[in-house]
Amino acid sequence: MAESSISVFVVDDYEPFRRFICTELQNRPPLRIVAEAADGGEAVQKAGALQPELILLDVGLPTLNGIEAAKQIRTCAPESKILFVSENRSPPMVDEALRTGARGYLVKSDAARELLPAVEAVLQGKQFVSASLAASFLVTSDEGASEKRQGIEFNPYLRFGHSGHISEFLASIINATAADFGTVQLFDSANGVLRIVAQHGFESEFLRYFDTVSCKDKCVCGTAMNEGLRTVVTNVATDPLFSSDARGVLLRGNVHSVQSTPLIDRSGRFVGMVSTHYIRSGGPMSHMWKHLDDLAASFLAKIKAEVRPREE
Repeated sequence: MAESSISVFVVDDYEPFRRFICTELQNRPPLRIVAEAADGGEAVQKAGALQPELILLDVGLPTLNGIEAAKQIRTCAPESKILFVSENRSPPMVDEALRTGARGYLVKSDAARELLPAVEAVLQGKQFVSASLAASFLVTSDEGASEKRQGIEFNPYLRFGHSGHISEFLASIINATAADFGTVQLFDSANGVLRIVAQHGFESEFLRYFDTVSCKDKCVCGTAMNEGLRTVVTNVATDPLFSSDARGVLLRGNVHSVQSTPLIDRSGRFVGMVSTHYIRSGGPMSHMWKHLDDLAASFLAKIKAEVRPREE
């Protein structure tokens, strides 16, 4: 960032989170907090009066929601760069927010690690979308065609709109294996981790704990990634594979058996992982494996067919 002062306007109706944002940024020269607001109408008025260089804007605001506020701010403060900061992860909502001309979308629960990179990217004229949304959004620079953002290398299978394919794939896998829960993770090769891009049945503790998984983590998907082989645990309570923390998260989530199958395309590229989880011990029946593998192959072929025209 340049050494001259950069004016920042923070808009959020939840005062503790607003305080967190301000505290994080005001101690980072040359950033300078020039105003705060708690509703969309006030945000538009202050943006027009102050013309801040950066506006951090929540979506769910009283009086005027963040999307409508951003549209009005584009008129009254056209030079202000807007970074949405919201807990709403809905792809249509994120898309609508970015279509206002905003330069980024930061998920609140990712702010502890992504706030400063997001601010820096937006001020540099780049687009930013939280890594937890990477499966649904390909963020490109103004010049286009860039497939890297803030250290994340996008899997070529990740393109905007494919989240529907992934959800359908997971639903078919859960049905085929008589599972109670399930996840699809895709591989972020730049950071060497799996990231959850679709899930069924899990609560927040599980999703936070397994949000990203590396091959060193003592869990089923981490082991499967490390070994490149399907890994099955028939009894979570007794299997030595798990760390005590991972075991506790699974048992509190009512998971007593689990399998993880690597997703590997025909070229040998490691794409990600599909996992199914069961309330009962034992895991899936042996006759289910072929159906699971056929569904995975069909899914990868479908996505590859859609990716290829863009690559050519």
